[in-house]
Amino acid sequence: MFRWNELLRATSKPVAATPEYRCAHNSEDETFDFNVSALHYNRSAIQDYSGCLDYSGSVGNDIIAEKCERFVYSREYFTRTIVTDWDLLCGDKFKSTLSTMVYMGGKLVGNFLFGLLSDIFGRKKTLLLAVLLLTAFGLGAAFSPNYYVFVVLRMGVGACASGLYMCLFIISMELIGKEYRLMTGVVICLFFSLGYVLLSGIAFLSRNWMNTQMVITFPMLLFLSYYWLVPESARWLLSKNRVAEANEIVQRAAKVNKVKLPKDFTLEYDEPPKAKFSEMIRKAGTLCTRFVIICLNWFAVSMGYYGLSLNSGNIGGNIYINFMLSGAVEFLAYGVCFSINKLGRKGPHIFGMLVGGVACIATVLVDHFVKGVPEEKMNVYFVSLNVVGKFGMTVAFCVIYLWSAEMYPTSLRTSLMGLSAMAGRVGQILSPLITDIGNFVPKKYSRLLPAVIFGVSVILSGLLTFLLPETADRELPETVEEANIFPRKVKVDETKYLEKEERNNDQTKF
Repeated sequence: MFRWNELLRATSKPVAATPEYRCAHNSEDETFDFNVSALHYNRSAIQDYSGCLDYSGSVGNDIIAEKCERFVYSREYFTRTIVTDWDLLCGDKFKSTLSTMVYMGGKLVGNFLFGLLSDIFGRKKTLLLAVLLLTAFGLGAAFSPNYYVFVVLRMGVGACASGLYMCLFIISMELIGKEYRLMTGVVICLFFSLGYVLLSGIAFLSRNWMNTQMVITFPMLLFLSYYWLVPESARWLLSKNRVAEANEIVQRAAKVNKVKLPKDFTLEYDEPPKAKFSEMIRKAGTLCTRFVIICLNWFAVSMGYYGLSLNSGNIGGNIYINFMLSGAVEFLAYGVCFSINKLGRKGPHIFGMLVGGVACIATVLVDHFVKGVPEEKMNVYFVSLNVVGKFGMTVAFCVIYLWSAEMYPTSLRTSLMGLSAMAGRVGQILSPLITDIGNFVPKKYSRLLPAVIFGVSVILSGLLTFLLPETADRELPETVEEANIFPRKVKVDETKYLEKEERNNDQTKF
């Protein structure tokens, strides 16, 4: 499921790719590789074969430049994309970028909407709804009659894909013990990378955006079986005072795992401590500062991670190989993440941010200082730096999830994590705009400007994390007061502490 969820996100690049193109001339065969020099034109005139103007007409010795009415596209990599179907070129170039931005915006909406639904109606019912809607929106997008219908449906795909991932992730985290959460989280990410690599093969074999969209959407119907295979979250059932159902799920799990439970076993729900966001602003200046730094890092790492993923098609070379390498390097990055219990959170995150940022900046330096090198070799340099940058961004992205949650107090953890993730979603929404900035600036800057923006923002945000505390092997803060002085501890009433320990020993807590 997590693998297919990643396929849905990653389709943005092959679906909205812009092949090489030129004006279609009535006097020429409709193939991309025609002989431009065969046209009769005044060589002293200013020529701009950008593909948006038609220079085939003339009056006397003067060439008439007219706006292209039709276009011919190269089929080297794609036979059909939304760009070729609806001629999203010249004055409409922004529309291909906008379609990806709207998809990312849908993920932001989906986080909020499906999070609310899963808290009200449960994880399983919300999961079923997400699968059904995602299938409907995905197939609808594949058969969109025009660009505007496509954009609306892609926003729906983004919202449902985000909601689907969130429901499954929450169920996974709530069904396992805390000692397995890191491993489970990283394993989930490995399936994301597998989906990323698979998409390069699917897109290569298909080369048609409609076929690609259908191939990755139809299998979603298989996941309807999860409604019967995956149990409801016992934590959610307890929060709704449905203790008997929660007990039944845990007892069934114990039976499958051959674990013997006490005869008087029962679950008890501890209501988490509550606090208001205004309390943090009034009383916890240090925590507020950390919150801002964390949000900046979520923003930068999300923008850099998704930006480098999307930019793999803009750096030269074979787009399918670039895409596959961009996904494959994530396996290596997640290998590093398996060791953060030993290495800590702070060091690996800073390492990832600096590696990612420096790799982006190095792209500019290579372009400026390396001269007289064949284009094929320059493409190898750029692709290699993109892969190194993606490695760093993946490490940082993996760590920031866990690290930020461990710095927030239990009383505000859900709210602050939601706001941090929202900052990341804003970065995701902007990433396609920055990646496709080459459509709006002179060509000599088109490959370098995205690298500069990603690199500078990632490095600066990464350096700010030197101000954040290490959280590995430390008890998590419960209250705003504890989080404000973390990793130091607040003095507690010893009697209350002993009473709490006694209750924990008397009864199994969930």
